[in-house]
Amino acid sequence: MTVSSTTVKNSYSGNDSTTEFAYTFKIFADTDLQVIIRSSTGTETTKTLTTHYTVSGAGDASGGNVTFTSGNTPATGETVVIRRGVPQTQAIDYIANDPFPAESHEEGLDRATMTIQQMQEELDRSFKVSRTNSITTPEFTEDAATRASKTLGFDSTGNVLTTVADFLPAGGDSAMFQYSTTTTDADPGAGKFRLNHATISSATEMYIDDLEYNGTDVTAWVQSWDDVSGNDTNRGRIRISKANTLDTWMVFKVSGAITDATGYSKITLVYIDSAGSFADDDKVFIAFTASGEDGAIPGYFYKFDTNTADSDPGAGEVKFNNGTYASATAIYINDADSNGASTATDVQSWGGSTSTIKGSLHIVDINDSSTYARFKITAAVTDASGYNKITVAHLASNNTFSATDELSITFVRAGDKGTTGDTGSTGSTGSTGATGASGTNSQLAMTWSSSTSDADPGAGKIAFNHATLSSVSILYVDDADDASADITSYVQSWDDVSNAEARGIVTVTKEGTPSTYATFKVSGAVTDASGYTKVPVTHVVSSGSFSNTDGVGVHFSYSGADGAGTSLSGSTNNTVATVTGANALIGEANLTFDGTNLLVASTGKIYLNDAGGEHISGNGSVLSIAGGSEIDLTATAIDINGTCDVSGLSTFSAANVTQQALTSSSNAVAWDATAKPNAVHITTENTTFSAPTNNVEGAFIALEINYNGSHTIAFNTVFEFAASTAPTFTSTDGKTDILVFRYSGAVWQEVGRTLNLSES
Repeated sequence: MTVSSTTVKNSYSGNDSTTEFAYTFKIFADTDLQVIIRSSTGTETTKTLTTHYTVSGAGDASGGNVTFTSGNTPATGETVVIRRGVPQTQAIDYIANDPFPAESHEEGLDRATMTIQQMQEELDRSFKVSRTNSITTPEFTEDAATRASKTLGFDSTGNVLTTVADFLPAGGDSAMFQYSTTTTDADPGAGKFRLNHATISSATEMYIDDLEYNGTDVTAWVQSWDDVSGNDTNRGRIRISKANTLDTWMVFKVSGAITDATGYSKITLVYIDSAGSFADDDKVFIAFTASGEDGAIPGYFYKFDTNTADSDPGAGEVKFNNGTYASATAIYINDADSNGASTATDVQSWGGSTSTIKGSLHIVDINDSSTYARFKITAAVTDASGYNKITVAHLASNNTFSATDELSITFVRAGDKGTTGDTGSTGSTGSTGATGASGTNSQLAMTWSSSTSDADPGAGKIAFNHATLSSVSILYVDDADDASADITSYVQSWDDVSNAEARGIVTVTKEGTPSTYATFKVSGAVTDASGYTKVPVTHVVSSGSFSNTDGVGVHFSYSGADGAGTSLSGSTNNTVATVTGANALIGEANLTFDGTNLLVASTGKIYLNDAGGEHISGNGSVLSIAGGSEIDLTATAIDINGTCDVSGLSTFSAANVTQQALTSSSNAVAWDATAKPNAVHITTENTTFSAPTNNVEGAFIALEINYNGSHTIAFNTVFEFAASTAPTFTSTDGKTDILVFRYSGAVWQEVGRTLNLSES
């Protein structure tokens, strides 16, 4: 016969049901066939005759069939390849003088032809140059060990490289995958990966199968991509390169922890760059390069407390005395950092420089370096109970810290003040200049600070102890004015006058706006604090309001000293006298003082502040007090004979006011402040305390909250809490919170609190 067909193999697709597949070329024996199954991932498996399949049609010029045995049916996605594999041997032996064996000879030619066809099929799948091309040096000399994991290359002349490149792309560990254009969060399939967005630059997640293209499990490798500690936003870089096109690639950084899903991993990405485009099922190399670990963060670690009160912020915490960082003048820092390490001694050394500026503090959010605050330390550090107080001036800041934010605090010490240089020679006296215009009334030029804390308000500044001018009772005056002149002695002289009513008058006037001012009486002895003076005052009159950093003029006028007393002598008793004419004294017979008692004649009266009528009158048996007047009683005991009518007056004392219950209705509590100044509320529901009724200016009320269940507590806006922030109430069954308020005439101001007590 002749060999008229060049076909040496047939290919078919499996479908989970077909078991018989035809081959269309001649073979001499069943063993002349090779049956290969290729999986969907490209894995090839050569099957075994009789074990996996049987053959029919050997010797037939048109071929025959391959039938798969039970349990070996090709599956959907698998490819069946039937290939001729005639042995490359010559079995014909010619015997001398025998007749010529035509059939045997022809069979030998057929086998030779089939072998050539098989070799041609192999060559057709091989890399080769065209018939018009040539390679001067078509071979390379590297041994197998040198060639391992390398790729074949060509030099600048087109010849085979003698030094070949790495097979895997440079830049870290790599594996081969196929690209899927699907964007859903799901397993992309064996050997595949996908992004969560069709536009590569908009992708924020990658979904990558646990198996790479060749079926190797790479789960552990992929999930190690987030192993870098500390560098949370850049764990490493992923480069994805198209296998057959070097100029098609995309690069991302791993920006978070990797999620182990079922059969695949989810990776949080940040796009960096890309080139070219990818199509569905493109083969790619995925290479990963880990980032280096973050370096150690310097300084002490603390958590931020948003409260601004001068108190211990709590273990491992730090706070400022003002929520506006530019207005902060003090920092309160616990004696231990957030790791429990003691910092007290080191922090107290921060004020040790002999320079005016002791050093600088840099406070930064360790999770967001763009959020920071920098201050200069302007005084020695104060050792309080369990915390240190640092006097500061704001330098710069950006954004604000939130409660419990983790901060790093670093300190840079200023150098000590240098020695004073030699005094230079005195220059000659210049000519006398022209007399200047008369200046304004003598006063100190200073800057007003909105801080109400008992602390140095800062260089050249004055501050009050209350934001409401009419409620101010203490002035805090820095030891220097705006021109840095030392005013300590002058300010501390404001109490030198012995006057029971007022040592003098202080007026603070806004610079350029004389209609904005506040006038006070100096009502007691001044106190020399560290770097500033505390002046006790009583408000007289004020107009307008001051803003932080307003320029102000501070003017002080001394009162006259108390005059000396003069003794009047009568016959037996001293007599109250009046002056008439030319210094004549006339005794008033109806009002006399015998050294012990002030005696009023039966027809006489005593008047106080008589502008609107009598306020106090006596007729020998009755003492009446008009509304709005007061009697200040300082005796340890008051002896009243007869009837004392105190109707219309309200008194409060924790020692003698019986505690009375407040009950809620529809989640609200109505509170009569006069009837129930000492109240207790046992919760039965989430409760809001309404605005109290029958309020009296200056009155105090106390509230005990007993939690009968886990209920929330809220207050009407007429209740004003410390630092304008309501406390976090306990709201725990069996616990007690206690609060005390004072009525200002407009709001009930919190003056005390004790939280999380055991129920009595």
